[in-house]
Amino acid sequence: MQTRATSERELGAGATATSAARRFHISLPLALALLCFLAGLLSRGQRLDDPDTMLHVVIGHWVLQHMAVPHVDFLTHSVPGTPWVAHEWLGGVVSALFYDAAGFEGLVTMASLGLAAALAIFVRALVRYYRPAQAVVIAVLAWIAIAPHWLARPHMVALPLMVWWMTLLVDAREERRAPPLWAALIMVLWVNLHGTFLVGIGFAGLCAVEAVLMTAGERARVQAAKDWILFTLASLAATLVTPNGIEAYLLPIRLLDMKFALSMLLEWKSIDFQHLSTLEIWLLLALGTMLWRGIRLPFVRVLMLLLLFAMSLQHARNGDLIAFIAPLLAAPWAGPQLQNRTAGSSDWLDRFARPSSAGGLVLAGVLALLAAGVAARFPLGPEPKYAPAAALAAAEAAHVTDGPVLNDYNFGDFLIFNGVKTFIDGRADMFGDPFIKRYYEAVHGRSDDLPALLEQYKIAWTIFPADARAVVLIDRLPGWRRLYADKTAVVQVREDAPR
Repeated sequence: MQTRATSERELGAGATATSAARRFHISLPLALALLCFLAGLLSRGQRLDDPDTMLHVVIGHWVLQHMAVPHVDFLTHSVPGTPWVAHEWLGGVVSALFYDAAGFEGLVTMASLGLAAALAIFVRALVRYYRPAQAVVIAVLAWIAIAPHWLARPHMVALPLMVWWMTLLVDAREERRAPPLWAALIMVLWVNLHGTFLVGIGFAGLCAVEAVLMTAGERARVQAAKDWILFTLASLAATLVTPNGIEAYLLPIRLLDMKFALSMLLEWKSIDFQHLSTLEIWLLLALGTMLWRGIRLPFVRVLMLLLLFAMSLQHARNGDLIAFIAPLLAAPWAGPQLQNRTAGSSDWLDRFARPSSAGGLVLAGVLALLAAGVAARFPLGPEPKYAPAAALAAAEAAHVTDGPVLNDYNFGDFLIFNGVKTFIDGRADMFGDPFIKRYYEAVHGRSDDLPALLEQYKIAWTIFPADARAVVLIDRLPGWRRLYADKTAVVQVREDAPR
């Protein structure tokens, strides 16, 4: 009797545990998203490894204060009033709100949430075509590829929209239909967040072409053309719902024509194959898998993947695009082919493929809030290499900040963040190639134009990294002296400046 009673209690306990597990079930996409969010908080300093983070906060505050979007420069003394397209203004607003809520830790939370949400959508889409274990590997590889650009900037807010958009396109093509018209509204947010909306529009057009080419029967082909053209036109119309109008399209074109600036800015440079990068690892693994497994895709999809490949080679930052978009484009064909080759294997992750329960969603939310709350208790500031706080404090104490400054490119956003009108900052598209080239060659000693630059703009003080070539050049100029120096930055002023 005791043995039987014990067995019944054990069965009851087992049933209770099973019921609790179902009640608080966390799906595979949500589990990976939660892991990503926690990883972002734990490596929070890396999320702020970009000076533009501060610039976006300033722009967002201006928009919130004036309830308008700026169209001319108000942050510099060198080109005040110059026409300017604040194409990421909504991303700036999001950045400002997170910063106001929790300072720089809030910005880390924003970046962590952005990638976590993108991964959740990504994995949920992948498990429709791939085995769960394969979906996890693909998602982790995408995570690794985007790691260098996992920064507290608007592109991380736009990333979930990009993944969602591509999921809708791929699923619609697989079901031989056009995406629902409501999906075009995604573009209203996307166009005001980040310039990658152009990629979404481009692939909508490519999918429309594919639908026409791959639909059998004249009547069905005509209907497919009508449906996809209607959706593409609706999407194009949605991209015009922005204070910048057609400039949202013209700006990227002008930026790509800035050959000198693109050669100088790290994020726009081509991938450097002399050093192993996360993008190179992703490309090699993807190519190796396709060759090893003999993955075959339709001709149009191959062209789409080659386009992504070419984009990633041209600009390293486009590695984010290929890592998330390519697996989705290949999924309807690659997924079944990979599954057929592993049909006999068991996948213990299968049971996690189903959606999270309401209790699981609440549990994940509570865990994320607790983690963010704990992280917020430890103050965080911008990366010191972009934030010469002591040098700026010395300049303010000497009252030289009232005069025009010549600053390092990477110091510009920090100066703006602290209310100092800058000579140059991260808005390369606004300054233009001639201005940037003249500045760069002057401060790096590639021309003799530095004295003329100092005189033309009536520069009262300068601030550059301690090891910058400009520091040595200005030390040699008559009428200039060092006001402050540390391992991060050097402040130099005219001789007649206050001591």
